[in-house]
Amino acid sequence: MAKLKILVWEKGDTTGEPEVEVTIPTYLIKWAPKMMKIMPKKAKQDLWGEDFDLNELNLDELITEAIEKGESEIMEVKARDAYIKIYIEQ
Repeated sequence: MAKLKILVWEKGDTTGEPEVEVTIPTYLIKWAPKMMKIMPKKAKQDLWGEDFDLNELNLDELITEAIEKGESEIMEVKARDAYIKIYIEQ
């Protein structure tokens, strides 16, 4: 079963374990916006910005299309003080 993985490293240091690791089975993707509330506020702001409403993002459609096309990487964000990686783990 495929899973959506979200990894967050503070200060962009990816040599150690991530500060936040979220694993969501793909059958629960429609619930992901509610689950994302556990991410640190700073990480969410770095990833989406302060005004972005995660409910506007159709993660179910995005994940389905990525799996159908054989893609695994969804998003990678490198900010001054955070590094965020979102991908599909098969």
